[in-house]
Amino acid sequence: MSLAGNILGISDLEVERVDRDRGIEVYARPTSRPACIYCQHKGVRIKATYQRTLKHTRQGNQVMTLHLTCPKYHCPQCGRYFRHRFKGVRPRFRASEAFRLEVFEAHDGGVTQRKLTLTHSISPDTVERWYQSHCRLRRSERANRPCPKVLGIDEHFFTRKRGYATTLVDLKRNKVFDVVLGRSEASLGRYLKALPGRDNVRLIVMDMSETDRAIARRYFPNAMIVADRFHVIRLVNQHFLKAWQDHDPEGRYPVRFVPQRTLCPRGRTACIGCADKGSAPSCLRASITRWK
Repeated sequence: MSLAGNILGISDLEVERVDRDRGIEVYARPTSRPACIYCQHKGVRIKATYQRTLKHTRQGNQVMTLHLTCPKYHCPQCGRYFRHRFKGVRPRFRASEAFRLEVFEAHDGGVTQRKLTLTHSISPDTVERWYQSHCRLRRSERANRPCPKVLGIDEHFFTRKRGYATTLVDLKRNKVFDVVLGRSEASLGRYLKALPGRDNVRLIVMDMSETDRAIARRYFPNAMIVADRFHVIRLVNQHFLKAWQDHDPEGRYPVRFVPQRTLCPRGRTACIGCADKGSAPSCLRASITRWK
């Protein structure tokens, strides 16, 4: 990779000039001709050239814009045409993958769309579209992951509209493996059937619900099911409190303080609420004794 390629992160680039005004304008062209993408013939010729303009990362507080001179090649062996392809730049896109990833990570880290429109010179709709695109890409990458050997399963309330969701956790790596809407077999059955590597699961950690354990035994036949520590301690605590109640019914519940009105030997009381010093205060709040 050339020196310019190391700086820009795009290989085989020759920088012609750099202009600085409100932003950084970099004009570059490829250093070599590639082989034909169809027949791998190396003797291609340049048919024409055109210029691509795309945004590429930020340097300091300025957005770098690349102006790439892109050749259009013709292969004399197969007779087909193709355009030059740059690493990290997708066809017909007006931003490099590095710039799109930078926006995604910033927005995923909490930077608002309004702030990104000011710092990266893009619209809020573009931020949302790029964010959704990277989310779909990451989801597709994780779709074919094998199921972990030590799996934690638990359900939790998701939203009012969608109800409950089931979380699958890789307990060896302490990372969330996936989140699936629903908690019944009707909603989880299709997902669990298509889960790759579910026969290789050796241990499942979950609560003590018989319904959930039946689902786990059906879709993970080779796994041993154990109860997680939280639910074990909770069950022990419930039995302990039940035994305490059977032994001492009154001690099972905390004693509540009920304020009462008291009279001193001289019959003088003072109410907290109205400071009435009579023997029968008119205020209904608790009173204290004042000895004089």
